[in-house]
Amino acid sequence: MILAVLDHLWQSTLCLGAAALLTLLLRRNGAHTRYWLWFAASVKFLVPFALLVSLGSLLGPRATIPTLAPAAALPIASLAQEVGTPFVAAGAPLSVTEGAWPDISGIALAVWLLGMLIVTASWLVRWRRLRTVVHAARPLAIPAPVPVRSTSSAVEPGLVGIWRPVLLMPEGFASHLSSEETRSILAHELSHLRRRDNLTFAMHMLSQAVFWFYPLTWWLGRRLIAERERACDEAVLASGHEAHIYAESILKVCRLYVPAPPACTSGVSGASLKDRVEAIMNGHMDRRVPAAKRVLVLTLGVAGIAAPLVVGMLTARPASARAPTQSLSSAAATTPAEIAQRRYDQSRPQTVVPFDPKDFDKLAGYYELGPTAFLHVFRNGDHYFAQLNGQQPTENFPESSTEFFATVVAAQISFVMGPNGRVTGLVLHQNGFLQPAQRVSAAVAKAAETKLRHRLSNNIPSPGTQASLLRYINSLETGKPNYDEMSSQMAAVVQAQLPMIEQIIHTLGAFQAMTFKGVSSSGFDVYDVTFAHGRAEWSIAPLSADGKVLARGFRELP
Repeated sequence: MILAVLDHLWQSTLCLGAAALLTLLLRRNGAHTRYWLWFAASVKFLVPFALLVSLGSLLGPRATIPTLAPAAALPIASLAQEVGTPFVAAGAPLSVTEGAWPDISGIALAVWLLGMLIVTASWLVRWRRLRTVVHAARPLAIPAPVPVRSTSSAVEPGLVGIWRPVLLMPEGFASHLSSEETRSILAHELSHLRRRDNLTFAMHMLSQAVFWFYPLTWWLGRRLIAERERACDEAVLASGHEAHIYAESILKVCRLYVPAPPACTSGVSGASLKDRVEAIMNGHMDRRVPAAKRVLVLTLGVAGIAAPLVVGMLTARPASARAPTQSLSSAAATTPAEIAQRRYDQSRPQTVVPFDPKDFDKLAGYYELGPTAFLHVFRNGDHYFAQLNGQQPTENFPESSTEFFATVVAAQISFVMGPNGRVTGLVLHQNGFLQPAQRVSAAVAKAAETKLRHRLSNNIPSPGTQASLLRYINSLETGKPNYDEMSSQMAAVVQAQLPMIEQIIHTLGAFQAMTFKGVSSSGFDVYDVTFAHGRAEWSIAPLSADGKVLARGFRELP
């Protein structure tokens, strides 16, 4: 969560920097355009690029890659280069690094909520005080598109409210200003009304409340206030009011009255009074934006929205995991090129999308990857985990409503939905393979775990694994592996890596002996194999019901 927030902040800061550069380019032009550039930067804080990328991924073409029926098992690569230890299946995204940082996301969330509550509460208190002043004010018979009220408070003239705004005027206001000065002040406030300044700044206040800890959101708020007041000044002068009369009216209001909080109440004061008066008197107001600059601003704005959409369309992940269509028998057709392409796709950066933690509950449960391999999927608050029996849990992050990815390894999990909308299984994407797992009850998983504990405590090898491993090593010496004894995915792994496997076996020399060492924590039988010129430690998963090899791996020993 923290990484996602930091990622969003640097992206929003980049957009804010672009807006700042554009406002410098337009510094001699109208404030109206600069205001909307700052406002666009403010909105970006509320709209993560990840949301636009996700929308683009839904709009983009999604290639179909055949997947396996949920009867397949977990393969394991046959080389030590791909298996750090034979006890960890290479196809599983289920390892965590030791010495990892402690999870402080819970503390960070509490601090963030507390800060947002304090900021929001302070605004609400001031707003309630202002509303009390408005309710106590008396109506004034001044023609205006909104109700006009007179208050005994010393608050400056201002437009109060968003949906049903009221123009609040202090008592005796007309006695301190001439009729022309009064009309210019009214023109200023009505300009705020036409521009919907209260609404737009309320949206920015939402950004400030959410990102209260980020100083740039508060700096951006000051820029918005400055440009909205300059924009209203421009509108007043453009409507025919005399510059010196209007400037004098602003100065009188600032001397006689206090600003009206909060900032989403539009008054006359605000921004740098000195700069405003100088701009009014010098006539540096409302210079139209040239066509070339308008085209540039429009192009950059469209690009800012279109770019993440296009990225989402181009990086849309294959929709294969959602509707498995291929049978297990046809999986052997997987080619090295297809494995390499999938490995590349699975290694690309993934994007976190907004996700309701409660929606994860229908995905949680146990999934059978093999006779001894069960994946437990669960959540802890708004954190989502997958844990293979015998290994530590790994946190996963949502990239859609049914697809999640790990960060400690290049792997993803996509859940398979049945016709009735219930989750029937999942597909593990890793190392270039799509490894389906059928959903099972907790009782089935617990029974398998009990059986594994029995094997571990008694150090009992699974039936047939030693004989199968002997046949496999002998077949490697002759260069003719028997693929019929392997699952289709295991056969694909061996076919892709056969030249390298044969080279290692040739270096080790002729087979001499095999000794059973024990059962690994993940249920693999581990054997110490002696060759003429070296030794290797070989691991093999319990065979399938029809005697197939589901997973296997080895490493050379010193």
